[in-house]
Order: sequence, then structure tokens, then C-alpha cells
Amino acid sequence: MTLLINRNDFAVNNRQITQSNFNSGTLDQHVSDAQFVDIQKLMGLDFYNDMIRNYTDTKYQTLLNGGSYTYNNTTYTNVGLKSAIVFYAYSRYVLMGSQTDTPFGYIEKTTTDSIRVSDGGKKNMYKENKNIAFNYWENVRNFLERKSTEYPLWESNCFVKRGGFKISKIG
Repeated sequence: MTLLINRNDFAVNNRQITQSNFNSGTLDQHVSDAQFVDIQKLMGLDFYNDMIRNYTDTKYQTLLNGGSYTYNNTTYTNVGLKSAIVFYAYSRYVLMGSQTDTPFGYIEKTTTDSIRVSDGGKKNMYKENKNIAFNYWENVRNFLERKSTEYPLWESNCFVKRGGFKISKIG
């Protein structure tokens, strides 16, 4: 799968990931999962696949990298799809980034002078970064809706999640 972001994109979005041999492989896994699971669902299958095949085209570079654009005589900023991918991938990374499969089983890497972040703490960081990712996505979605003539595959078969609340019954 073509990865649309790299390690540098995390730094640009103020999400630091340590440089290590361990992180090299796992980070790409989380990026791939974020693109395939989160972004593909939001963009729609046809639009997503077209972007993956043609990501070097000018229109997709504009979508990915963002920038200013004008709509109805007002200037807006598209934060860029890369930012949304970074935060979706980072949310996955903070939840599972320190865990690895070894010949002796699935373990979490620690050192003698480290303190393990609780599972609850990881889940909170995961949820917060996923919420940030969705807010970035909302900005990109606005760009796509305003520039839909340039992106004819937009909303052809996507799952568009809008903000809202959920009601649940306490039993």
C-alpha cells in the first residue's frame, strides 16, 4: 500500500515519535491502518483508490498538503489530509506503539527506569488524538465540499460522519 505520510509529517504536526529500529516498522503499520480503515471510510472507496493511484497529481497534492483557497469570495485554509492521517495514525501508535510480537509472546517494551503508562491513560490519549484527527478531517471535508467540481468522486460512496451525540440507556 502507498503510504501518504512519513515520519516527518508527524513532526510537522507536533507529534514526536522517537527514532528507533523498533519504531520504523510499527509506525508504517499504524499509518497503513489509519489510511485503510479511517480515511478510506471517510473518503469513499472510489475516491480513496483514485487518490492512492494518482496521489502525485496536482489536485491530490493540494488535498494532501493543504493551503489557502477561495470560496464565495472568502479565503479559507485547508489543513491538508496528511494532518488527519497523522492524527489517526498517532492515535493508533499511542495505544499500541510500545507492544511487539516476539518469539516469546506479545510483550510491551520497557526499561528498568521507565514507568508504564496505564491502559486507561493510553485509551484517553487514543481517544483525544482520534477526536483531533476527526476535527482535521472536518476541515478537509469542508474543502472537498466547496471544491467538489475538482473532485468528482467525492461522496460517491463514503460514510460521512458528522458531529453529534449518542444517547444510551442505563440499565
